[in-house]
Amino acid sequence: MRYVIHIRRSQSGMRYFQKYIIDTDPNTSILDVLITIREDLDGTVAFRYACRMGVCGICAVKINGKPKLACNTKLSDLGTNEIYIEPVSEQVIKDLVTE
Repeated sequence: MRYVIHIRRSQSGMRYFQKYIIDTDPNTSILDVLITIREDLDGTVAFRYACRMGVCGICAVKINGKPKLACNTKLSDLGTNEIYIEPVSEQVIKDLVTE
């Protein structure tokens, strides 16, 4: 299935959404989508993750305006093919990485 992923980027003091189009399975997690984007489309996208099991909370982001764990949220849970991913906090270090 085709998904349009908008990631809020922050570089040189500017914040903007960058669009990525990926084809993947609806059961893919948002974290796996972010990893795919970084590995295959744009190696500059910054985000954090650790346990991949919903325990540590490091992968927390806003997905379509709601705080969620990227590792526990599947594309099929969202009910849309257009997805906006933003940092949880306004204290942004880079992209989705916050203090």
